[in-house]
Amino acid sequence: MKKHLITLYTRSPLHVGCGTSVDVVDLPIMRERITRFPVIPGSSLKGVLLQAAREHFESGTYARSKGALPAEAKQLFGAIEEGADKKQSANAGCVQIMEAKLLVFPVRSLKGCFAWLTCPSVLHRYMRDTGKHFAIPEVAKDYVLAGSDLVTDGNVVLEEYALTADSGDIVRLAEALKSACGDSFWTSALDKRLALVHDEVFQHFVTTCTEVVTRVKIDPLTRTVEGGALFNQENVPCEALFYSVLTVLAPRREDADNANSHLTELLKAQTIIQLGGDETTGHGLCELTQEEL
Repeated sequence: MKKHLITLYTRSPLHVGCGTSVDVVDLPIMRERITRFPVIPGSSLKGVLLQAAREHFESGTYARSKGALPAEAKQLFGAIEEGADKKQSANAGCVQIMEAKLLVFPVRSLKGCFAWLTCPSVLHRYMRDTGKHFAIPEVAKDYVLAGSDLVTDGNVVLEEYALTADSGDIVRLAEALKSACGDSFWTSALDKRLALVHDEVFQHFVTTCTEVVTRVKIDPLTRTVEGGALFNQENVPCEALFYSVLTVLAPRREDADNANSHLTELLKAQTIIQLGGDETTGHGLCELTQEEL
């Protein structure tokens, strides 16, 4: 089985919602049940990649087709087809898509503008999912291992919290993560802005430091706010990094050819993809980087 690592670097705020809520935020984002880390479900990724396959293969002939799919898309993601006798036949796809997990989260910093935050638990899961291996330093709850751009007088101030800067070397960890994203800003500034914090500190920041924006609906006749159309929406901010692992299984179709080459071609053609809601307002634009494991 071939495996592909894809990373999604948010270039604009991302809203992958979980429906409505009776809490302060009307439209919260999808989160893991136990850790409360933001997550992108595998079903969302599959839908976006299926549409990308429609637009990429066979010169985009099936880009807006309701039922028909390119042969490559049928093989990769599955299809339900109706024969001449009106009977339906179905085949499952041969790509297993893991949910996209959070790897790095941006947090406001007193020095250096913002920090890319991660924690040992996130990094251990990343190594387990990808098979990569690198050293993960230990860090105490009130300490942070941070790049040079974030440290002032032996402290790092993230949001309203001051953490003591650890004396460990963050550059080695940054080097291990640098290849995860192809964004030029990421590769040039990661070793100066990366910060490793305790798991509980990381959990606090990813649950309290997302964007919450207030939105309204304007009545087209009065050009004022429509009654009852005021709501709050939660977004993952720009500069966050998610990762997912795609596994190519044995093809389910008799006429299947090299599925792995089709998937590689599709992923390499997608430099920017759109995920989640609010596509027409520029939300959810993510830079995709692909690596075969």
